[in-house]
Amino acid sequence: MPKCSLNCNRGCGHDHSSKAEQPPSIVDIEVVRRILSQALVNMFKRSIACVQGEITEDERAEKDQKLVEWLGDTFCGKNPHFEIGPDDWNPDGLAQFIRMTVQEIAEKTEEDTPEETIYETAAYLCAKSYLVLRDTFQAGWEIEDANNLPPMLQEWVETWTMLFVGAVGDDFE
Repeated sequence: MPKCSLNCNRGCGHDHSSKAEQPPSIVDIEVVRRILSQALVNMFKRSIACVQGEITEDERAEKDQKLVEWLGDTFCGKNPHFEIGPDDWNPDGLAQFIRMTVQEIAEKTEEDTPEETIYETAAYLCAKSYLVLRDTFQAGWEIEDANNLPPMLQEWVETWTMLFVGAVGDDFE
């Protein structure tokens, strides 16, 4: 490929765009949707494994705690595998948005730092998700693939996705 002259002004027709691969952004709706969908599938599989005696309740709880920590780290901008959002969205803007949107979390995290609010939100999400997973299972739905969730789980994921990217209105839950 020919080199540009020192006074190119980028009008020469060469591709000057960066070829460096960027990590996925945690403010990208599709990225967050995939994260949360896979988390639900993994939680469901853990629940089944626990019921079938393949893992203990303590092991399930330990894995759930690791998920909460991973989600907290990711949405606080501490996960190097993801690009954070613009203008201090992670964790400051996100924490404030969550407090304005989810009353139950706002009450629990009133005195918390933004990071503490994000981790509390991740724990709340996981706890509430088990109720939705139970209802989905009792309705006879199979949950095996994050790309093919039953409708009630798709709605659940969508609600939380919009929360984490800051796109939800006042009608959360």
